[in-house]
Amino acid sequence: MFLNKLGLSLVRFFPPEISSKLSLRSLEILYRIGMHGALSTNQEGVESIQKMGLTFPNRIGIAGGLDKNAEYFHILNALGFGFVEVGTFTLKPQKGNPKPRVHRYMKEENIVNSLGFNNVGVYEGIKNIEKNKPSFEGILGISIGKSKETKIEDAFKDYLHLIDYVYQHADYIAVNISSPNTENLRNLSLSDYFSSLIEKVMNKREQLAKGADTRKPIVLKISPDESEENFEKIIEKSMETNVDGLIINNTSINHLKGVKGGISGNYIRNISEKNLKFARSICDENLTLISSGGLMTKKDIENRLRLSADLIQLYTGFIFRGTDLLKESLEIQ
Repeated sequence: MFLNKLGLSLVRFFPPEISSKLSLRSLEILYRIGMHGALSTNQEGVESIQKMGLTFPNRIGIAGGLDKNAEYFHILNALGFGFVEVGTFTLKPQKGNPKPRVHRYMKEENIVNSLGFNNVGVYEGIKNIEKNKPSFEGILGISIGKSKETKIEDAFKDYLHLIDYVYQHADYIAVNISSPNTENLRNLSLSDYFSSLIEKVMNKREQLAKGADTRKPIVLKISPDESEENFEKIIEKSMETNVDGLIINNTSINHLKGVKGGISGNYIRNISEKNLKFARSICDENLTLISSGGLMTKKDIENRLRLSADLIQLYTGFIFRGTDLLKESLEIQ
């Protein structure tokens, strides 16, 4: 598509964090003047899918981190994405880590980011959701994470408060315990903290479900850098506590780029596939597996579906290839 290629060419002249904002603002302008149809993907013949008690218009979604403040999810849905995950939101606004904090490697098609949950805070985020959701026809996920200043032993309090805030607005809630850019956050996946945290989260969900008469799915976003032993423990505990899904996976810190942050893109393709295959080999059918990381081509998406991913989340592939990748993804459903 001409507009897609033109947009991708223009934004690559700018620093990565600025180009991401420009891309989303450009989509917003097209949406407002009614020209987003030139970028929209034909949904004819695409089948919906039932997962976690929800009806997804299609299997292809946008990962958390692109629409951090819930300003564009309705526009991404209009392009053809079946679901969009907004956030990650923290209790209070956060500026994130010092700039530069996004590094783009064009030839390799990789991105390293150390953003650090920069967002407007959950209160303003909900106001944006309320504003834009009437124009949204997909499934909305809301990603939540602990604040930078919250001590690891108190992290559960952040998550429980955040669930209180977002429960009525989300179709599903993503509990982010895997960002490498908030100090000590990944420790939440260790046995010292994980069992207690997930039990408290799921108990909170049950309390709210009774009051709201609807049970919102809870999914966990997992690091690709977990040891196989700990990953297995996470999966087993998730099944034991009736977690609805796992996002496999976040960015990896195991790279040699000489900059801080987690890497996404081609670099983590193999580890993401390996982790998906491992999870599918031991989890039951009630645990929905959402594949993310290293999804850069149509073949990548075909491989993840072949490995029994239930849903797909794009991020870096969408940044590098735009709506062309979405179009190719929907063709293989």
